[in-house]
Amino acid sequence: MGLSGAAWATLLVPTFLAIVTMLLYGFWDRITGKEYYVDEEILAYDEDLMTTLKEEGKL
Repeated sequence: MGLSGAAWATLLVPTFLAIVTMLLYGFWDRITGKEYYVDEEILAYDEDLMTTLKEEGKL
């Protein structure tokens, strides 16, 4: 007994959207061309912060 079209759509549409979301999340820095820095306190897209951290040797 097969599934109806609506049942297949209910299964496949969220799965497809989840895969696209994971790919976007994984490649977001390449897509935008921006680097991001993450530590315990912050998650930031900040060019000044990245420059400062590179100068201090922390990155």
